[in-house]
Amino acid sequence: MFPGQNSLRIVSKFFALFTLALPLLFTGCAWTGRTSTLDPKGPIAQIQFDLFMITVYVCVFLFVVVGGAFLYVVWKYRERPGQPETPIPQNSHGNPLIEIGLIASSVFMLVIIAVPTVQAIWITHDMPDRPDSHLGAYYGGEFLSPGEEEEVLTIRAEGYQWWWAFEYPQLGLTTGNEFVIPAGKVVRLELRSKDVIHSFWLPKIAGKVDLIPGRNNWMWIQAGNSYNEWLLDQGLPPMQEGHRAEYENYLEAEVYDMYYGQCAEFCGDSHAYMLFRTKVVSPEEFEAWVAEQKQPAPAPDGGGDWGAWFARALGDPSSLAGDPIQEGAYLYHTKGTCIQCHKVEGSPSSNGVLGPDLTKVGSRTSLAAGWMDHMSADGGINAGKQYENLVDWIYASQDIKPGNLMYYGDNALQHIINPEDPDANPLTREEVAKIATWLQTLQ
Repeated sequence: MFPGQNSLRIVSKFFALFTLALPLLFTGCAWTGRTSTLDPKGPIAQIQFDLFMITVYVCVFLFVVVGGAFLYVVWKYRERPGQPETPIPQNSHGNPLIEIGLIASSVFMLVIIAVPTVQAIWITHDMPDRPDSHLGAYYGGEFLSPGEEEEVLTIRAEGYQWWWAFEYPQLGLTTGNEFVIPAGKVVRLELRSKDVIHSFWLPKIAGKVDLIPGRNNWMWIQAGNSYNEWLLDQGLPPMQEGHRAEYENYLEAEVYDMYYGQCAEFCGDSHAYMLFRTKVVSPEEFEAWVAEQKQPAPAPDGGGDWGAWFARALGDPSSLAGDPIQEGAYLYHTKGTCIQCHKVEGSPSSNGVLGPDLTKVGSRTSLAAGWMDHMSADGGINAGKQYENLVDWIYASQDIKPGNLMYYGDNALQHIINPEDPDANPLTREEVAKIATWLQTLQ
């Protein structure tokens, strides 16, 4: 065996095994998964995807050229049987033509990437002002603040350890960890952090922007193309009204859906559990959703008079016995520490601001900032799973989301579920189940 022949065999075997194993690597890839950036569903995501692919093409070209030249040289000047003393090829130094050519080609490759990069940065920082995205053009509800008809929908996304609040200041409502936007409309997101640095990332619709304490960042997003953008994509002249049915079919097939996002900046113990969801709907569904969200929670006895219910519940708690909904509401407002941090619109005593707004918690498809899922296959609520999630989250949140303030904060659940005082009256799992039963009614 000649010198180097054994090494060549080893390298050949390695490349053969690598070629056979390469397809296995792709089995772990989900090109259209929940948080895939390779399945863009909005103009910002599409621009970023196109820029990524340009970079991929340039890198593949460089890999093929450089790798091909390397393999050619290795093969051409390999040590052959019968030629154990193959001379080393003559080296070349200081060739101006080669050096200038390499520099010029490198600059050219960078320009190919730089030009669309600058264009993409410009577009993402230049929010369109299209009349069809003005609130007055598609929202006809009664809850819009005066003077906002010519503005786009604004949502204030606030990051906490480890959950999200989404406020609609023009509509006077707030929701937690899930928000809704109309398809094909420009939406402005105001990004705020209440503690540490977070990063808002909704992969299929937009890229990442940081939430920094003391700094007011913003971004714009859009789910799906607007009508005129869709016409252009179809090769049709803009401003034609005869294709609305086809456009609606496009939205139904490709855009209306639940989209998944997360915090993309490490922010502490439960950073990986800081998720959120975005539901994209038609303008009509969005208007109906706003009207539903604006309704306060009914009193636990099914009536509208919270004051009368409180007077009866506090005066004679035994009158609630046998009704798990009313018992759960009573425990929520008294024995539990829930009202310190959470708000339930309508309740005169549950006005906390440190935790998510629970006014419509029963209508959300997840719990614990998107970590505990109870969405059914048709996009509705799996009531049985929701009940289990509520009980598990309230009773053992420390095992689900490490470090969460609902359990470890001052006067939090650790003091009433696992009290240090042996004579204390702990909150039992049965009582937590009653609280969960009441929370499910908040829809």
